[in-house]
Amino acid sequence: MLSSHPPHTDPHRRAPHLLGWWVVLILALGWGLHALAVPGRAQTPTYTLYLPLVAREAKTCAPLSPQEQAVLDRLLNHPDQRHQALICNDILQRVARERALDMGQRNYFSHVTPEGYGPNYLVRQAGYPLPTWYSQAVSANNIESIAYYAATVTPDWRVVVDEVWQGWMDSPPHRDHLLGATDFYAAQTEFGIGYANVPDERWAYRSYWVVIIAQRGP
Repeated sequence: MLSSHPPHTDPHRRAPHLLGWWVVLILALGWGLHALAVPGRAQTPTYTLYLPLVAREAKTCAPLSPQEQAVLDRLLNHPDQRHQALICNDILQRVARERALDMGQRNYFSHVTPEGYGPNYLVRQAGYPLPTWYSQAVSANNIESIAYYAATVTPDWRVVVDEVWQGWMDSPPHRDHLLGATDFYAAQTEFGIGYANVPDERWAYRSYWVVIIAQRGP
């Protein structure tokens, strides 16, 4: 069973008969987004060609886990990818990992922490300078997609990442963010990916997936 419920869902409600697995995906789009001009390359003195350019390697981050790398592979290799580049940023990577672990350890699933802090606020506090025109609200999110997957038996994580990714692709807000399908998102060029598996007494496998893609700004 695969579902998408922006902007909120309860990850702790009981699945019917506790069969297999379930996934919940959420992306909150907190404010009106203005189209941004995408810079292009001049082909001749009189013509300008605008092309999406995706960097094929990630830099500046600590080594990714196999699960995080699997998400990155799908980001880089999707035929509809329109981000101008995708470069790993160590601050975004650290925040994404801490976000995934925090949700698992404190047993919640939301873009907003129990204290009321959203992704925009968290990355700014960590030292990443988002553009000033990104929302300044403490609970705002213009940069993060998350997923939650739970199973009563431990599954093959390769199957899990396929389900998580397909769920994102089937959800227009997630797809827009991850593939840069609008000018606003296409301008986001730095990313961090987080994964955490935090089993509990109910679920043998309980994983949280976080993708932050952001734009460095003034």
